[in-house]
Amino acid sequence: MSYSTPTPTSLRYQQHPHRNLSFLLCILLLSLGGLASAVPLPQQFTAVYAVKKNGLTIGETKRTLRRNGDYFQFESITRPKGVARLFTSGQVVERSLWDFFQGLPRPLKYTYFNSGRKKKRNVQLDFDWQKRQVINTINGEPWKMPLEYGTQDKLLYQLRIMQDLPTDQPRLRYPIADGGKLKYYDIEVMGTERIRTELGVFDAVRLRYIKGSRKTTMWCARQLSYLPVRIEQQKNNDSPVRAILTSVTGISPRNLATVR
Repeated sequence: MSYSTPTPTSLRYQQHPHRNLSFLLCILLLSLGGLASAVPLPQQFTAVYAVKKNGLTIGETKRTLRRNGDYFQFESITRPKGVARLFTSGQVVERSLWDFFQGLPRPLKYTYFNSGRKKKRNVQLDFDWQKRQVINTINGEPWKMPLEYGTQDKLLYQLRIMQDLPTDQPRLRYPIADGGKLKYYDIEVMGTERIRTELGVFDAVRLRYIKGSRKTTMWCARQLSYLPVRIEQQKNNDSPVRAILTSVTGISPRNLATVR
């Protein structure tokens, strides 16, 4: 597939010069407006989280953002630790290859592989922005679905959150290519809290997303460009699973208080 940026169709300048000039000015203003509202993302970083349940460490998640030639790659790898290794030796690997379009992250290819299940799950999504479609391939079986402007994959939307939080919106909404169809993630901004971690005390924005019986809460630190410092997921009345930031490189903390 091609990753080239879509270009507008040719304009007939000779027939309607004034109309075409107005059209070009509108496009320019819209583009500048989008870029002005977009908050720059860190160019690269590595964040490590301890995954805990009932006070026990059961895993570790490592997330890495890096440049990959003309594109960027956002990667998440989760491995079992502690007692969890008695039950599984597999890992979950997610990768999103993406670029910037009009100042916003745009997914190009998403992959997901879970080797910890009895039946391994291998997912690949190829985003064709020229044809406005996504090719989903799950365990070797492909099918297509229409693509909406602004669609994110299940990993990249978390970078969009980091980019959108400084705009002080009360609610964030993202179309996500998820499970072979387009879904909308409605994320509620709950306010700010001070979160204490082994790295320091952060001023964090608390977010909440509810999907069926599963509730996800995130605390995104202002001092770390709104990187999540704590993620909590709970299903029904089960004990929550928490991911807590233990180390980060590539993002310089700003005005970070020390732990007391």
